[in-house]
Amino acid sequence: MMKLIRLNKGIKTNTTKFYYLKMGTEKITVHVDGRDRPPLVPSTRFTLALLVFFAFIVQYSQRVNLPIAIVCMVNRTKPIQHNLAHRETIELPDDISENTFSLPTTELTHISIEKGGIFQEKQFYWTELQQQLLLGGYWAGYIFTQVPGGWFATSIGAKWVYAVSLGTSSLATLALTLMYMMSNTHFILAFVLRFITGLAHGVLFPATIALWSVWAAPQERSTLASIGFSGTHLGTSLTMLIGGILCRYFYAGWIYLLVITSVLGFIWLVLWVILTANSPYVHKGISKHERDYICHLTGNTGTRRLTSLTSLPWKKIIKSKAVIALMISHITNLFGLFFFLTNFAKISNELLRISPQDTGYILCLGYFLTLLGSLSSGFTADHLVRANKITLTTARKIFNSLTSFIPVVCMISFYFCDQSQQMLGVITILVYLASTGFAFGSGYVVNFADIAPAFSGIIFGLANTFASLAGLIGNIVAGLVVKKPVLEQWRKLYIMFGICYFIGGLVFLIYGSAIPRKWATFQAMNNNAKQEKKLNNEEIIPMNEKI
Repeated sequence: MMKLIRLNKGIKTNTTKFYYLKMGTEKITVHVDGRDRPPLVPSTRFTLALLVFFAFIVQYSQRVNLPIAIVCMVNRTKPIQHNLAHRETIELPDDISENTFSLPTTELTHISIEKGGIFQEKQFYWTELQQQLLLGGYWAGYIFTQVPGGWFATSIGAKWVYAVSLGTSSLATLALTLMYMMSNTHFILAFVLRFITGLAHGVLFPATIALWSVWAAPQERSTLASIGFSGTHLGTSLTMLIGGILCRYFYAGWIYLLVITSVLGFIWLVLWVILTANSPYVHKGISKHERDYICHLTGNTGTRRLTSLTSLPWKKIIKSKAVIALMISHITNLFGLFFFLTNFAKISNELLRISPQDTGYILCLGYFLTLLGSLSSGFTADHLVRANKITLTTARKIFNSLTSFIPVVCMISFYFCDQSQQMLGVITILVYLASTGFAFGSGYVVNFADIAPAFSGIIFGLANTFASLAGLIGNIVAGLVVKKPVLEQWRKLYIMFGICYFIGGLVFLIYGSAIPRKWATFQAMNNNAKQEKKLNNEEIIPMNEKI
């Protein structure tokens, strides 16, 4: 038996009325003006999710292109002149074992590798310190634009924050190819351009949180967010594969990788400018039915207000248990995630004794599992919430617990993993990477838009700034603790990160929520703006004038 129940009873919104359509106890469908919920596919909001997905592929391909390309950019031996004969000679170490290669010769000195391409080989003689500075230059810029990114997206809209971000980073990435024509100063150029790329990319995650607070209804937020964020994992995986192939089979393969990742950005930019808008209210192609559905469930009115950071309700933010619990979970999770994403190759090579090539395959599979974890958690959470099986808060707590407590188990497993437990180490890496995807689908990453939609981008940017700093601190601590690539020294780090993951998961499990704070809704922000405008427009009556 079906029955109609009014949604948000007592709230009137122009001519639009909302209803829940209940069929037994199995499913709930939101009705707008007596019509079914507008389909997700095809829809304007789904198109937006695909473009966000494409944007994160671009961002992460540009983020990891240099860490991959630097392998074939650096030559630690004497200069070797190459022509376009498409053959390269690689000298092998003197102490290499004869049994390393199954070739008929008993005395191995070199291997010929066929290479091609339109460029001659170009390599640089950077010291280890210079290489680390180049890789760190991106993060140095990334930290500074987290909070500004959230503020700009909240104040002027996320569309142009996205456009300026990836437009700038694509130009900077393309400009890196100028190093090919430089005989010197290439290090300075590379560092400056990587710093600019980091600055540009720092705004994207906060802007995305602000974007979904406007475009995604709570019942669909997990699905849409997981589709968009899965581009981060696919972009990383594809760039690792393509970069390795280009460096292996092409002279100056790093140039091709830089050009490809920058051109992708320009293609995305054209599509983004044409097909998107800051909110459903100003989108030219969206249907009225879909616009009403999104706007009335998110509470957004389409108005933007330039808000100074000092005018934000900081006291309420600090006193909110749900917000503080979310920030703690966010920081502790990313503290571990940032560290392990940059050190899994070292763990695999130095502790598990897995070859670099096989390590690449393992990590590519791991990032693909992260993508599946993100999508599956997002779809599952929204399905369970719409079917009235669990509340949105319960969904967030379940998947945030999985993305926090599974890594705790992984840290325990890593404690016993060295060359003698190689298979266990590989399985642990894959399980860890798969579990991190739950955060992007229905965990701490999307929860900012749930509890503080009006200020989600700014609060996320603040939390991500601390998380990025924590990630840098984690690498410094690792450098102080690990002096040799032995399991005994790495165990200290596993214990530290395991404790952090456990604390973050436990705090959110106790205090976490998906219910919007009253002071952080779009309605509250609009009411405050109206009150301020009314006060500013009041006329001052002279004291000697009668009222």
